[in-house]
Amino acid sequence: MAVDRARIGYALPAFDVVASAERIAQFAQAIGMSAAPDVAPPTFMKAVEGENNSSRRILDALAVDLKRVLHAEQQFDYLAPIRRGDVLRVQRTVTDIYERKNGQMEFIVIESSITRVDDGELAGRSRQIVLVRHPAPKVAA
Repeated sequence: MAVDRARIGYALPAFDVVASAERIAQFAQAIGMSAAPDVAPPTFMKAVEGENNSSRRILDALAVDLKRVLHAEQQFDYLAPIRRGDVLRVQRTVTDIYERKNGQMEFIVIESSITRVDDGELAGRSRQIVLVRHPAPKVAA
């Protein structure tokens, strides 16, 4: 079943995430850093944007069958450091839905902004592309 293009513009309600010392330390350890930094590693933004199962909630809202999903692409723009103790506001929006291969593949583009709550500075943006695979139409024998 095709993803409804009327859902372009769908946005989750903004949510806040605390970049606690413990959270940054756990992330740093998971990526092989020996010491916990005061500034979060750049890829920490992926953990922040995915908080509260936000990707799953978006796909559920678009009625996407998770068995047909692949993560196709991820892009980040790092604009300001995320420091220990920062409260981050995340806004995630579906910005495009398009197809390839005569509808056998659909792509959902989800853009996120991550803003520091205390000073309103945009810490970063991300662009995630999710691939939804559809079976090829059956050809009569």
